[in-house]
Amino acid sequence: MKVIAVVDDDPGVREAIQYVFNAGHYQINTYPDGTGILKNEYPVPDLYILDKQLSGVDGLEVCRFLKGQEKTMHVPVIIVSASPDIGRMATIAGADDALEKPFRVNELRAIVNKHLEGQPK
Repeated sequence: MKVIAVVDDDPGVREAIQYVFNAGHYQINTYPDGTGILKNEYPVPDLYILDKQLSGVDGLEVCRFLKGQEKTMHVPVIIVSASPDIGRMATIAGADDALEKPFRVNELRAIVNKHLEGQPK
C-alpha cells in the first residue's frame, strides 16, 4: 500500500484529502505543520502533499529540505496553494508538481496517480 503524507494546517483540507484517498489503496498520514518532517520524526512516504502556507515553516522550505536529503530527494512532492503563482514557486523549490487551491478532486487524483503509477509497491 502506498503512503501519502499530507501536511496542511487546515484540518478541513487534511480531512478532505484523507477522505478522497482512503477510498483507494493509499494510507494517508496527516500532519498540521512541517516541523516533524524537518526533524525527520516521521517515516518516509511514497509522496508528499504540502500546503505552501503552513504555520511556522513555509511549505516551500519543507520541499527544499526534502529535496536536499538523501533519503527523501526521490520522493515526489506536490505543493498546494491559493497563490496563482504557485507553479513557478513550486518549481523553484524543487517540487514535482503544484496545484492551485481550490482544486477539484479529479485534478488532485490525476496528479497523485501520475507520480505514484509505476513506482514499486
